[in-house]
Amino acid sequence: MRNNPASRRLLLSLLCLALLAACAATPQILPVQPRLDIAAESERGRGRTMAIEVVDARGTDLIGLRDPRDHQSAITAAPEMLRNIQQTLEQGFRRQGFTLIELGDQADIALEVRLTRLGYQRSSAGLLKDLETAAEFRVTSVMASKTMDGVYSAARTKDTLVTPSLAANADVLNEHVSTALSKLVADDRLTSE
Repeated sequence: MRNNPASRRLLLSLLCLALLAACAATPQILPVQPRLDIAAESERGRGRTMAIEVVDARGTDLIGLRDPRDHQSAITAAPEMLRNIQQTLEQGFRRQGFTLIELGDQADIALEVRLTRLGYQRSSAGLLKDLETAAEFRVTSVMASKTMDGVYSAARTKDTLVTPSLAANADVLNEHVSTALSKLVADDRLTSE
């Protein structure tokens, strides 16, 4: 049986079918739960007040397609994404010594944080497929005497053999969002007059 070509073909066929079944691309709703990587607590804010508004400026809920040939394999973010980003930023700036207040109240610093890219693109050619993932935020900081703009992003390209799982996709996109937000919170230019 070991050297039987028919048995080998059957085994190879079954293995290929199992691999294809495992790669079936279904829609995914990713939980976006960023974590900041910033220095220890500081008094950079010195108690100054800050109001933060987080806006999804992407124009679509679609992050990407798990399989570029299958439009049923959409990846979107969970509905609480903006709230989670807002809370993460508020916690990060509190740790930096700022006092967070409600949007609309008179604040020393008003930040508008626009999510402009949360992307996932997988090539459809070849056995190894390029997977490009990215997150980008554009920020406007308004203080009494100046306005400052900044762009904070993180991205990666890697080769994949199989379609990544929900957990793997959530991990890589959360890593990008976390990296971009950590850069944002650490940027003194947004809070210095």
